[in-house]
Parts: sequence; C-alpha cells; structure tokens
Amino acid sequence: MRRPLVLGAFEEFTPSFISNAWRSPRSDPAGFATLDHWRSLAREIEAGGFDFLFLADALGYPMAGEDVPEVVVREAVQFPIHDPVPLVAALAASVDRLGFVVTASTTAEQPFLLARRFATLDHLTAGRIGWNIVTSDMQAALVRLLGHDDVTPHDRRYDRADEFVDLALELWEGAWSDGAVLADKRAGVFTDPARVHRVRHEGEFFRLDGYFPVSPSPQRTPTLFQAGASPRGREFAARIAECVFIQERESAAAAATVRDLRDRVERRGRPRDAVTVLNSVSVVVGSTEEEARRLRRELTATPSGDAMAALFLGWSGVNLLGLDPATPVDSLSTEVGQTTLAMYQGRGLTVGDALDELASTLGGPKITGTPESVADQIERLAAVTDVDGFLIEHSFGGVATYRDLIDEVLPILRRRGVVPGEPRGGTLRERLTGTPTARLPATHPGAAFRSAR
Repeated sequence: MRRPLVLGAFEEFTPSFISNAWRSPRSDPAGFATLDHWRSLAREIEAGGFDFLFLADALGYPMAGEDVPEVVVREAVQFPIHDPVPLVAALAASVDRLGFVVTASTTAEQPFLLARRFATLDHLTAGRIGWNIVTSDMQAALVRLLGHDDVTPHDRRYDRADEFVDLALELWEGAWSDGAVLADKRAGVFTDPARVHRVRHEGEFFRLDGYFPVSPSPQRTPTLFQAGASPRGREFAARIAECVFIQERESAAAAATVRDLRDRVERRGRPRDAVTVLNSVSVVVGSTEEEARRLRRELTATPSGDAMAALFLGWSGVNLLGLDPATPVDSLSTEVGQTTLAMYQGRGLTVGDALDELASTLGGPKITGTPESVADQIERLAAVTDVDGFLIEHSFGGVATYRDLIDEVLPILRRRGVVPGEPRGGTLRERLTGTPTARLPATHPGAAFRSAR
C-alpha cells in the first residue's frame, strides 16, 4: 500500500521566487527580510500538516555578458537574496515539528565548513535538517564573486560534488564512534579520545587532515536532497540522494523520470524505494472553476516578460532575450542549468515561443481549480507518476501561497487517506523516507564510512 504523500513548501529567502509575482495584491513582500515574515509562514504550514520547508538558494545572480541585466535588480529576480542558514536556526526555535531543507553548493563551498554547519543545524533542529545538494547555477557570477578562474563545465562540477559529498559523509559518519560523548563529571572525561578519529583525505579537489569537532547529531548526516535531472545529475542522485525533487510539467514525462531514477538507484545496489521523489507543483484554488482560472491568469500576468526571461537566464545560463526569436530552442546548449533548458527542448519551440510561455510554464505543473478539483488533480498526478509527494511552489508570496490549500484542499486529501491523518513526527529522515531510524540506512554508501573502531 502506498505511503501518504510527503508535502514541502518551496521557498527562497527573497521577495519573490518562481512566479516573480511580488506585485500581486495577494503578496506582501516588503517584510521578506524579517523573522516575523518567516515565523508566520513556518507556523502556518506546520499547523497545516506540511512535513518541511524547502529553502532554495543562489549565491550569484543572472548575468548577461559582463553585467547584471537591470531588470534583475529593478524587479527582484532573485535579487535581493539572503542567506537561509541563519533563518533556519531562528525558525527551529519557533516551530516544534516542521523540518527544514537548505540548499548549499558543492562548487562554492568547502566540505569541512559545510559539514560543520549542517551538523550544528542538525543538533539545533533535533534532527529536522536536510541538505539540498547543488552544483550551482549562475556560474558566471561565481567567477566574479568567489574568484573562480572560469565557469566549471557541467559534468566536471559533478565530479567535484562526488568527492565533496564523500568527504562530508566521512566526517559525519566516521569521525566519531557511537558512545564517544560521556560527559562523566566524576571521571573528568567529557569525550572519550579513543572514539574520536583523525580523518585523512587526499583527493583531486580536496585535502583534509584532522579531526571533526562537532559531536554526533541526531541524524549524523542530514537528509540528502538532490534536484539535477541531467543524465549526470541522475547518476549522482542514484548514488547519494535520499530525496529527489523534479519539475516535470507533463505526467508522462514525470512518470518516465521517476522510473529512470528508480532504475538507476537499483543498478547502484540500493532498493528502488531508497529515494523519495517529489515533484514541484504550483497550486491555485478558487471557490469556483471560473474564479480559480481568473486567479491563475492574474498570477501569470503579474511578472514582466523581461523578468521571467532573467529568471530563466539565472537558472539555465541562456539569455533568450539576446537571441534571434526564430532560433530553435533545440539548437541551444549550456554548461550551467541543463535541466531548466531541457524543459523547453524536444517540442520544436523557437526562442520566441519559449519567451511567450515562460510565465505560464516555468516551474512544475500548474494545478488550478476548486478545492475538490485540486484534490482530484493532486491525487491523480501522484498515482500516474509514482511520485512520493509534492513541493508546493511559492506563488502569491508568504502565507497566501498555502492558506487555501491548507484550509480547503488538505482536509479532502486527509479524508481520502492521500496525506497523513495526523502530521508525521520524528527526524526529517524518518518522516520523508519512512525508515525506522534517524541514521542513514545500511544500503546508503555513506554507511561505509562508519567507524568500526
């Protein structure tokens, strides 16, 4: 029997996100940088039964040539964007059950620093933290902001990511034996030195020789997410990921992607259900079908065409506005965001066609209708695609994105048994993957790093 669906809220620490609809009357972007804004959202989705808040991130910004398009700054196209890690630490004290998934880049980060940060977050959240592993879009900006010599080719970034994650796993799983922390006042031993182990790593991308100073956290390794859908990205996911999120707009394509992911996982020696697959969806609910369609039209019409093109540029590395509108999209290539570009290939589109439909298609499927209709669409999409749940995309902004879904749709899905009757508890790994333990399963390659000493 199928497990009830997993639900996450898909956000970014910025005034607006995928819809770029911050100008909508339903949106309230002015306070996006305040803790009150996010505390209100976190409490609402926790009370509504969501499993986690997913915080995307971008260290750079869309660039065309040597500079930033003016529209990026003027119309808040992932600019401004703030650091989500301090936000998670603050929100963890505001809600008791909600999990948090934070994006961090293996191209921009260092394994030791990231491992230290996420282990600390796992302690502070009582095991409710996940890492969304990315190799970074907006590569041109990283060259200027972080001093990289050049844009790192797509597959080469995954080579670095493989080594990065393995080293982080060794720190989380192998640097401390179980039972190392004694806190024995009488004996004067807080930590047993024999159970803390030196890690030595000499690789192609990273070198490390020393000890990991963060004591073992509830999950040790944060729940591991991944989102790249290129062939190289899928192989990376098959080896490492516990949760994969996709943005397939067509149900047949989503079903094929899910099947391919599970096939790859199985070939890697892991069970087919070792990955939880989530599709992002944009949901608009109305009291009538007519009202729902009107709200969807208003949402689609809110951002300018230039703003959506800039968002596409940031995600894909392709500046559609700088190309002849008659150029076939199938002729384009990128070393930045191959997954985003691929969403518009294979359909015979020109650049002009893609520009015309960005506002209505960028992101995942658009689910629109009355509460009963939306519930039907969600249930049907899960059934035909074999996804394990959904990331609900930021649309109008703040709690307005989720309130109708929580109040009107989720009660219907609960009655049908499609989502849990009572919110899930436990660590993030337990609730999202269904495992009976907070630790990585023995079938995950990270388990091989566990110290037997």
